Amino acid sequence: MKNWKKVTLFGTAALAALTLAACGKGTSSAEEGKKLTIGYWKGSDTENATLDKMIKQFEEENDVDVIPKVYTDITTQLPTDLSGGTAPDAFYIDSAFFPYLQEQGVLNDLSDVINKDEFYPTIASAFEADGKPYAAAKDVSTLALYINKDIFAKAGIDQASIPKSYEELVKWAPEAQAKIDAAYGKGKVYLINQNADLARTWPFQTARGTAPITKDGKSDLANPDSIAGLQTIVDLFNAGAAATPQQVGAGDEGAGFATGKFAMTLTGNWNYKVYLDEYKDLNFDIIPNLTYQGKPRTMQFTVGWGEYKNTKSKELADKWIQFVTGKEGMTTWTNGVGTLATRPDIAEGSAFLKENPRLQVHQDSIKFATAWQSGTNLTTVQNAFGNFVPTAFKKGATADDLKTSMEKADKEANSKISH
Repeated sequence: MKNWKKVTLFGTAALAALTLAACGKGTSSAEEGKKLTIGYWKGSDTENATLDKMIKQFEEENDVDVIPKVYTDITTQLPTDLSGGTAPDAFYIDSAFFPYLQEQGVLNDLSDVINKDEFYPTIASAFEADGKPYAAAKDVSTLALYINKDIFAKAGIDQASIPKSYEELVKWAPEAQAKIDAAYGKGKVYLINQNADLARTWPFQTARGTAPITKDGKSDLANPDSIAGLQTIVDLFNAGAAATPQQVGAGDEGAGFATGKFAMTLTGNWNYKVYLDEYKDLNFDIIPNLTYQGKPRTMQFTVGWGEYKNTKSKELADKWIQFVTGKEGMTTWTNGVGTLATRPDIAEGSAFLKENPRLQVHQDSIKFATAWQSGTNLTTVQNAFGNFVPTAFKKGATADDLKTSMEKADKEANSKISH
C-alpha cells in the first residue's frame, strides 16, 4: 500500500562495518569538479521521474555528471560502502538511521551549507547533534486519522461526534462499535485500527514524561508510564472497538482501511495518493490525531540528504544539498511527488496542497509531531516490542498480560543490547 519508501535500521554486522569508516581514509568515487555520486533507494515511478528531472537540471546548471547509486537496502549496504571508502558524496538518511551515522562520525557538519532555521523545528532537530545540522530534510510524512464516511453514515454515527481525545474515545467507543456491529455484523468492521508497532504507540508511552528507551540505550518498555499509556490502547481492544491489520487479514492499516475493515485508521499521507488512484470509490476524510494527556500528539517520518565526511567533491555535494532542499528543488520535489515540504515557506505555496486541501491536516501536524528516532538501539527495542505486544493487543487482555508482555520484551531487547 505504501508508495513512500521507509527503511529499517541495520543490524550488528552492518554497524561493525560502519565503525571502520570513521577511522579509514576512504575517498569518494567522484572526481572533484567533474562528478557527483548520490545514494538513494528506489521509490515510486513518480518519485524516480521527479528525481531524474532534478538531476538533469543540476547537471546542466553546474556542468557536472551526477552518478546515481540506487540501494535496495541502504541501512545495510551504505555502511559497507562507508567502511570501504566507496560511499556516495551525498545520500539519503532516514531520521531513525541518523543516530547510528552520527555516532560513527561519517557525516559532514552542514552548518555552512544550510540554514536549519528555514526548516520546521521538529524536523530540523531530528538531524542535529550539539546544535549542528548533519542532514537537510527533503520531505516528511505524518500520521493522521482517516475516516470512512460511508461506514459512519451506514452505522448512523455523526462524524462530528468523534471525541477529541483518546481518553474520551475509550468511553465513546463501545456505543459507536455497537452501531457498526448492527450495520455490518459483529466482527466484520472495527471502529479503529491499532498497529502492534512501537512507532504507533510511542505517543502513548512517552506522554507522561518517560520513554521506552532510557538515555543509556536500554529497553524500558515495562516502566509504569509506558504501561499506563499502553493500557489506554488495551482498553480499546477490550471494548471490541480496535483490531490490528493482521487480525482482519490485511497487510497493513492502509489496506485494511481501503477494504472497509476499519471505520477509522491512523496512517500516513503516503496512502493518500494510493487511495485516490487505486480506490476511487473510497469516500474518506482526514482529521488530526486525537490528543492524549491533554496535548496534541502524532509521529513524523522524515528523510534527509547527508554528506559523506570523506567526499572529494564537497563543493558539489554542498551545492546538491542546497539545490534539492532549497526553494526551487523542494518545490519541484513536493509538487511532483505529492509529499510534504519540510520548510514552512514552501508548504505555504504548495500547489499540491492547494489541489488536495485534505492533506493540510498532515502538514499542520508537523508543528507538534515527534520524530521517529531514539538512539542507536531503536530497532532492537522495536523488534522485541513487536514480538510480545500482540499478546496484549486483543480483546480479553488484562493489565497483567500487558505488564508481562513488556517485561519479556525488555528482557529480550536488553539481552541483545548487552552483547
